[in-house]
This record gives sequence, C-alpha cells and structure tokens, in this order.
Amino acid sequence: MNGLTLLVYMLSFALGCMTLALAIVYGMHTKHQWTKYFIVCHASLLGCMMLLALQFISDLFLVGTASVVVRYVIGAVFIADVAFLTVFIPYFTTWVIAHPWRHPYKALFFVLAFIYLALGVLYAVTETKLFNDLMILLFVFVVGFCLVIMLKNLGSIENKTARASCISIIIVSAAMLPSILLSLVFPSLKPLMYGVYFLAFSITIMTFLFMEFVRMGRENAVGKKSLALEDLELYHITEREFAVIQLISNGHTNKEIAADLGISANTVNNHVANIFSKTKVRSRIDLLNLLKQSW
Repeated sequence: MNGLTLLVYMLSFALGCMTLALAIVYGMHTKHQWTKYFIVCHASLLGCMMLLALQFISDLFLVGTASVVVRYVIGAVFIADVAFLTVFIPYFTTWVIAHPWRHPYKALFFVLAFIYLALGVLYAVTETKLFNDLMILLFVFVVGFCLVIMLKNLGSIENKTARASCISIIIVSAAMLPSILLSLVFPSLKPLMYGVYFLAFSITIMTFLFMEFVRMGRENAVGKKSLALEDLELYHITEREFAVIQLISNGHTNKEIAADLGISANTVNNHVANIFSKTKVRSRIDLLNLLKQSW
C-alpha cells in the first residue's frame, strides 16, 4: 500500500505541475480573468499535494526528533493552505458564476476557515482522530457546497470555456468525494485517496486544456471571419448597439464612439450599459472575450 501511495503521489505531483504550467500558458494567451483565479486555486491544491507527499515520505524514512519536527512544520503549512482554500474556493466559484459574494456567505467561509485552523491545532496537539475527521468533513462540505452552487448556476456562465471547465470539475469532484468520505471509515486509505483525487483532477483539467489548445490552433490556422450582427442574435443586439460594439472592439473610447457615430456621450453610455446588460458582462474586457467566442 505504501508503494502504491508513493507512486500515486509522484504521478499526481508531476501531472499537477504540468497542468499548472499549461494553465499559465493558457492564461497568458487568452487573457481570461477567470484563468488567473484558477491558477491560484490549482497552485494552492498542488502545494497541499506536495506537503502531503513530503509528510508521507518523512513518515516512511525519518525517525525520532527529525520526523516529529518535519511532521509539525509540514502539518502547519498544510493546515494554513487548506484554510486559505476554504475561503478562496467559494470566492472563485461565486466569481465564475458572476454572482456577488454575499456577506452571509463571506462571513460563513471565513468562520469555517478559522474553525479549520482551530481543529488543525487541536489535532496537532492531541492527535485525536475526531479532530482530523472533522477537518475532512469541513473541507468536503465547502467543496460540496461550491459544486452544488456551480451546478445550479451553470446557465449564468456566459464564457463557454469557463462553463466547460466548471462541468469538468463538477464531474471529477462528484466522482471522487465519496472516496474521500470513505477514508473516514478506513483511515489507512486517506493518503491514497487524496493522491487519487488530485491525480484525477489534474488529468481532467489537463485534457481540457489540451483540447482548448487544439481548438485555438485550428482557429489560428483557418482564420476568423469578421464579427457580424447575426453572430450576436442570441443577445438581441440592435444595429446601433452593434455599431458601438464594433468601435469598442477597435479600442475606441466612449467619447470617440460618440464622435464617430454623431451622437452624444450620454447616448453612448446608455448603449454600452444596455450591451453589458444583454450580454451579462461587467467590463469591456469581458465583452471582448465574449465577442472572441462569438466569431
């Protein structure tokens, strides 16, 4: 079992690093805001995986005082990392589905992060299994809550790439959460289940990123047609609003658009507000990203 667990950790860490590198390259190429948050999230998960692997290796090969010191140091950093994820994962989820992070939820997850830290300290001091089980249940609750929220609001995610990524994460997480819960009944399986979950997660995201790179390569090879009003039929854009959109895509300011179209700046502001409302975006950058997917 130890050999299998160590192999899974090595594979998951290697694939996790590759996935992080691909995500960084993808983020630099596409400039989607959500990819920046995903990179932070994945880097934190990768850090947790590395710490678990180091702790597992130290338990196998270190003895005496060195083993105790390494276990406490790694345990402290791991607990802090997971506490950060307890807050960041819900924040990332609500950002992706374009819903404000409401204050009741915001306070809830900060409280849960504090509780996780407290349980981690208690477990480190007493090594009572109950505290460790409660830590697992708390994190599973956070992840499960985010999966449910994401699933309920998939339709509100206008960015097709972000929506496809969310679907991939929901599938792999829903498939692996029962296995993580199983480790509560069989503690010896816990290290292996963590590694398997992260391995499955990395493979899913890596596959998705490879498909995205293939798609972008085909688009660059074929070349994209000019944006037409028919491409935005889903959003019920008017001809005047389309003229504004074309000028926005060319980098014009509202004042420049007003001068080009012979209308007032206030009228342009109203058109831009209507465009944002119809396309459900929050900024010009989000609008341009949406337009790229519509071409």
